[in-house]
Amino acid sequence: MEPDRMLPYLGAVASLVFTVVAAAPYVLITGQTELLGAYYGAGPFGLTGGIFLAILGVVIFLSGVRGQADPTLVAGIMLAVGLAIFGLTAAWTLLLPSGVIYSFPTQYDWLEFHPWATLVASGLIGGAAAGYAFVVN
Repeated sequence: MEPDRMLPYLGAVASLVFTVVAAAPYVLITGQTELLGAYYGAGPFGLTGGIFLAILGVVIFLSGVRGQADPTLVAGIMLAVGLAIFGLTAAWTLLLPSGVIYSFPTQYDWLEFHPWATLVASGLIGGAAAGYAFVVN
């Protein structure tokens, strides 16, 4: 498969993976709505903006491959969006107070690794977008 056709699909899958990974605590943790609100809203921007951009990223990535938009334009937009998602997630991960994570009950100890998994997933979006911009240009 050609890289200019494969990378948008890879970017769309990376966007979906990021969305699933980022939303996992919301789905898996029950009865802790106040703590979840503090968790997702921590840091200067929170994580919800990154999740929203990733959902849009799926549509944007696929619009170039399906002929609904110019691939060069899509690559440029997704490079900016991918870097924004990575930046928002990095700020959230690095500035997330440890007190927020450790305030959850012990059955949710896996949550201490969640911000880092989310950061890696956001890097996949940025990497796919950068690769797509490279091969399209």
